[in-house]
Amino acid sequence: MDDLTGRKELLEASGLKKGHILDIGMGDCGCMSFFLAKRGFDVIGIDRSPNAVHNSRKDAEKEKFSGKFEAKLADAENLPFKDNEFDAVSAYHSLHHMDKVDKVIDEMFRVCKENGFVLIADFNEAGRKEYEHELDNGEFLETLESFLNKHAKEIRKVETKYNMMFICRK
Repeated sequence: MDDLTGRKELLEASGLKKGHILDIGMGDCGCMSFFLAKRGFDVIGIDRSPNAVHNSRKDAEKEKFSGKFEAKLADAENLPFKDNEFDAVSAYHSLHHMDKVDKVIDEMFRVCKENGFVLIADFNEAGRKEYEHELDNGEFLETLESFLNKHAKEIRKVETKYNMMFICRK
């Protein structure tokens, strides 16, 4: 199931129009990375899976981007990028796959420029049910928000049919 509506809503809620974006946990399809690159952003998509990186690179050869796309093998808990390097850092439906979410969020804010955005979308209860994930009564989203509160000077939450989105200003 592809959630193009959710990606559009997250980008619109952020107000971003251009820039250099890091996409955390892009997965096999590179869906969020491709979505952003097609809209003119320069995107580096990372994943810890060599297969995901390989498949995204292969699929990118068939796509047309008005921006740029690059896939890299990387560990989100130890990002191989400089401090303050990206205009925005996104994690779309990927943080629930991470072992140390607090460490990933620390790294997301570290590599995000001052006044840049950290954009996170993960499943609300309806999304967990639809995508066949274990229901948790919103505990994961509460945990995310508590980690985000340690870094963000501003957090806006937007709930959609399947997602809770956090638009954070560093």
